[in-house]
Amino acid sequence: MNGSSLKPIISIIVPVYKVEAYLDRCMESLLNQTFSDIEIILVDDGSPDTCPAMCDVYAGKNPRVKVIHKKNGGLGFARNSGLDLATGEYVVFVDSDDYVTRDMCERLYRRALETGADIVYGGIFYHGSRGIRKSFGNDTARVWKGKQEMRQLLLDFVAARPGRTKDTVMEISVWRALFRRQILEDNGIRFVSERQFISEDLIFDIDILQNCRCVATITEPVYYYCDNPGSLTGMFREDRFRKVKELYHELLLRLSPLYPGGEYVQRCERFLLARARRNAIAVVRQKKKAGGPQVRRWLADICEDEELQRVLHTYPVEKLPYQQFAAAWLMKRKAYFLLEKLLALKK
Repeated sequence: MNGSSLKPIISIIVPVYKVEAYLDRCMESLLNQTFSDIEIILVDDGSPDTCPAMCDVYAGKNPRVKVIHKKNGGLGFARNSGLDLATGEYVVFVDSDDYVTRDMCERLYRRALETGADIVYGGIFYHGSRGIRKSFGNDTARVWKGKQEMRQLLLDFVAARPGRTKDTVMEISVWRALFRRQILEDNGIRFVSERQFISEDLIFDIDILQNCRCVATITEPVYYYCDNPGSLTGMFREDRFRKVKELYHELLLRLSPLYPGGEYVQRCERFLLARARRNAIAVVRQKKKAGGPQVRRWLADICEDEELQRVLHTYPVEKLPYQQFAAAWLMKRKAYFLLEKLLALKK
């Protein structure tokens, strides 16, 4: 472990694992930030390639860079190791196969000073095989203050109300935001393992948002999310829907004490419906590899799930946008063949 002892304003935590093709691009965007009062904490998560040596080279050349070498434990625990070393007033999380705009830190920090926000969220550029597109931005620069507004915002991270077009109102990923580190330390907030829950970011959001006094957004995208081959989010896994249900149960457990009126339940149900549909789409994409009969067996495993069927019979699916309603209607009736045809069009 090496680096400067000076306390910066912003600590940037970068987990590193098997990204030797992308690490230079990421580091170039961080080292050239227009806001220079930063430290960059590279967490080598037991990477088996040249990444550990690359991290050491960066730390040797720049006093703002610190390096942690640890046994592989996954993304969430790597971020925790970075948090344990961080000294900045604020923290930013960046995945090492992505990169950011040169003014990301400056824009987010300026907004935090203007509003007194504990968290500031920016927008996202999606960088895929077809180029770069602005996928998530904020139409207006909003500010949420007080317990009631914070509770409503938290639900928007879980899922939207039935009538909304998109499944979620707020993008859950932590890598587009600036967080006040004291909130994390005062409340003992750390990431759970993505090996335990399929979306460690959403649980982190729940834990921190309930302890915030003010949250703000900016309209500008500041983060380039890259759809890289072999990334965890793009991989097909047969156990994914089981993992989704485990997260669904965890959401119900964590939100129940915060919403005694029960308004969280319907948001969690839409979360489950949305993830079931996405999992079904991922299954259909496997048809060329796995064949039609196997795809329909996988679809049957999803549609015949007792918990999903219970939600399909209690949730007002008729209020969903048409394509989402159609998928839910076919799932409810276990019409696997027609569901496959519909999702093949959607993909």
